[in-house]
Formats: sequence, structure tokens, C-alpha cells
Amino acid sequence: MRNLSELTRTVVVPSVKLSKRKLTVFKELEELYRQILVELVDYGFRNNIDSFTRLKRDKYRELRRRFPQLPSHYIHTACQDASARIKSFNKLRKKGLAKSEKPVVNEVSIWLDDHLWRRIGYTAILIYTHRGWVPVELAPHKLYWGYINTGWALRTQPKIKIDHRHKRLVIYFVFAKAINTDENGVKHVVSVDVNENNVAVKVLDKVHIFETGIKRITIGYARYREIVQSVKGNGCVSRTIHSRECKRKRDIRLKIANIIANTAKSLNAVVVLEELPKQCPKNMVRDVRDPVLRHRIYQAGFRGMVKAIEEKCLEREVPAVRVDPRNTSSTCPFCGSKLMRGNAPRQLKCPRCGFKAGRDVIAVLNLEKKYSTPKGLVPLAPMPSEPTPEVAVLPMKEWARRKSLDAMN
Repeated sequence: MRNLSELTRTVVVPSVKLSKRKLTVFKELEELYRQILVELVDYGFRNNIDSFTRLKRDKYRELRRRFPQLPSHYIHTACQDASARIKSFNKLRKKGLAKSEKPVVNEVSIWLDDHLWRRIGYTAILIYTHRGWVPVELAPHKLYWGYINTGWALRTQPKIKIDHRHKRLVIYFVFAKAINTDENGVKHVVSVDVNENNVAVKVLDKVHIFETGIKRITIGYARYREIVQSVKGNGCVSRTIHSRECKRKRDIRLKIANIIANTAKSLNAVVVLEELPKQCPKNMVRDVRDPVLRHRIYQAGFRGMVKAIEEKCLEREVPAVRVDPRNTSSTCPFCGSKLMRGNAPRQLKCPRCGFKAGRDVIAVLNLEKKYSTPKGLVPLAPMPSEPTPEVAVLPMKEWARRKSLDAMN
């Protein structure tokens, strides 16, 4: 039996520059939608209602009477929008991360359902407004055509937003694809251990350690941010710096994820990842007093790396599983004994069988073992018990432009 899951991607496609008449229509539509959305968010929050069905039940008829010129389905989608905003705000408030006392509607993206838009081929759409159907010509790009031409299905509920600066619309299309994630028939195991400054990957009889430089990036941007804030005291500048930092880290995560997924695809392998808890950084810094180290741990993005690898595997229909990572870097993968510290930093030694290796190597060996043992499998690529497993440390310049590990061997 095939194990299918669905993968979704949002692709942002701009329209061509709108005529003055069309731009006026969409500005009017945006203002009407904003009025309804603000009222729904305020009503729902005051009455502790975050359910779409309850919002629609309480406010639909009233809003239909007050906005008779607006197609009724905009009230339906505004209720969905308001429900999502209230739920998101409540989650942030529960975690103590909310920046205001109630949800505030700052920017508006108009939600469309299948009654409010139609596709004209792949280069234009029709949008139903309070002024009737309005044709909008798209300016599709390479990414959009990539999803269209590789079998992704276009979902029926996009969002639109007015780009006032360029006098055009921005359409948020959602593509979906059914992915086969069946583990049956895989021939190999690719195990992955995520650390602050590297990602260890075991492929067949070799362990590759990708140096990421996340530690250096985190410390560097933290110091840069302090200098800028002390000189300019500008919060907007600080947010810009944070955005640059996030983009650099995201680029590293996606490139490593791409290499791992491509390698597993070529080997017909299953990728074994760590099942990290949601409170992973919080648990790790519980007993850490050094503020710099605490900041580094929070900014390392362990779960983000695991999620990026998992999603790239899904895109390529490579099965990815998560296993419990407890004791994977402190237990001997061959005899199960508790490991002791070796002579060098991050080096461990087994007092029973004499096995020696670094923490990262031991972790990927144990992750593979944890996946294979419950299935009654022996390691598909057994490591020698006497010599230290072959390890390749890969600086960023050696892997940054690669597509898979095959080109590195």
C-alpha cells in the first residue's frame, strides 16, 4: 500500500501594470474588504470567537445587509481570514510574544475562493469584484512555470494584494502535489545529525560533516546589530540586519537539504532525522547562564534544518523518518556502553570495546541503528569495528555549489 502525503508551495506571481480604471476597482475592493475584516477581527476577539463557522453564523447576514454591492463570497473568505488572524494572535499571546493587546489589521491580502476567480490559460485570471468580472494579465516567471510544468496542481483559493508602488496586483498561488513516501523497497539509509556549526551525514560507509558557519554568522550579526543600535538607535535598521541574517542561514539550510535529498534519491535511500521537541532550544538553554551562548543556541535553528531536509525529501519523493535522538551521541553504536570523553574535544571512547570517534560520527551511527533495529534490519552499510570510520570534513566552499554527494567522492 502506498503511503501518500501532500506537499504545498506558495508561489508569488505579479500582474502586469494595471490600467487606472482597474487599479481604482481593486483599491475600492481592498477598502471594503478591510472594513469587513477589521470588524470581524474586533468582534471575534472581544467575544473570544476564533472559529470560522461561528464568525460566519454571527456576522454574515448583518454584513450582507450593510455591503450589498460586494459579492457575498468575500464575506465568507473574510471570516476565514479573521479566524486565522485571531488564532495566530492567541497563540502568540499564550507564548508571551504578542506585541499588542489585541490583533491589529495592518496589511490586507484579499482571500479568493473558487467563486471569485477563474483561470484563463496560465497567463491571465478573471477576478469577480463589486464592479463585475475584471481580467488581470499575469507576468509569470521561471519558478511559476516550473511548478506548472512538473505536475503540481493549482489550488482553488489564492490571495491577492495590491502593490501600490508598481500599480499592479500580486497573486499568491498555492500549488499542491501528492507525494509517495513509502519506505518499502529502500536499499540504504542516510542518517543526519544536526549541530550548531555543522551537519553530519552518513552515506554508505562514509560520514560527511558539512561545516555551516552558523556560529560565526550568529555572533557576527549580533555584534553588528549592537554597533548599529548604539550609533543610530534605529529599530528599522535592526530589523533589516535580522532579515539579512535569516536569509543567509536559510540559504545554508536549503543547500544542505538539497544535497541530502538528491543523494538519498540517487541511492534509493530513506533519510533518518532527529525528532526534536518543539521546545528544543528552550530545553537546551535551561541551565546556561552565558547570554552569548544562549543567543547562539536560540539562533542555531536545529528544527529549521530538520524541517528543510524533510521538505526537500518530500519534493523528491524520498522517504524521511524521524527517530528519538536521546543518547545517540553518548552511547557506543556497537556494544551499547556509555561513552567516555577522549583526549580531544568532542571525541569519545568506549571503555568496553575501545571504539573511538567524534560525537557527530557516533550520533549518525546511532540514528541509523535506531531506525534499522526495530525493523529487524542489519546496518546496510556496516562500519568497521576496529578502525575509526572514514570521515570527510567539508568546509562551505567545498559543498556550497554542489548538487549531491556523488560529485564529492
